[in-house]
Amino acid sequence: MPKFIKRKKGQKGFTLIELLVVAAIIGILLALAIPNLIKARMSANEANARKSMQTLRDAEGEYFEMDLDGNEQRDYTLDIGDLTKVSTLRCPSVVGGGSTCSEEDALVDSSFETAYMGFGNPAASTTSDCSDPKAGYCIAQGDSADFGSTDFDFGWETSFRSFDKTGRKDFAVYGDGTIRCTFDGSIARGTVGAFGASRQSPGCD
Repeated sequence: MPKFIKRKKGQKGFTLIELLVVAAIIGILLALAIPNLIKARMSANEANARKSMQTLRDAEGEYFEMDLDGNEQRDYTLDIGDLTKVSTLRCPSVVGGGSTCSEEDALVDSSFETAYMGFGNPAASTTSDCSDPKAGYCIAQGDSADFGSTDFDFGWETSFRSFDKTGRKDFAVYGDGTIRCTFDGSIARGTVGAFGASRQSPGCD
């Protein structure tokens, strides 16, 4: 026989008004918290994008100074590549007569490969639509108009995958080593970004 639960004398449940008040308070807290969480995520993505430019700058410097492609010339590379593509940042040179590089040879990690799009900013027309963004950002070679021969300069850019969702700033770095950034508040929220940073963009604080 089922047993009926007896309420203790004087015990009461929540009224509908009390439940609505609690729901309203939770709604207000979420409305305050969610925008702050989105801003925090965007700030983290932008910091990661800036760090990516620093990593590429340092990798290009090592490639140049150490002559890692072994061609007896001090030059840069403008390609992320992969572990099978020699004279790139992922595979500067094949060591020991093998046909591929190892992860230990790479100057940048594998996350740069899927975020890489090739050439970037011809008049900022290329949009950042890579297969797997790196913390919400895609990476491209800089606009060739912003630098000369690869023997003496290089250029890298990164742009957000979705404005006001993954980021708000674009970043770039060239042979002078300065990390540059730009902000375009005219882009509609959620729109895929274009590679807008260039050598003419101001340095980031």
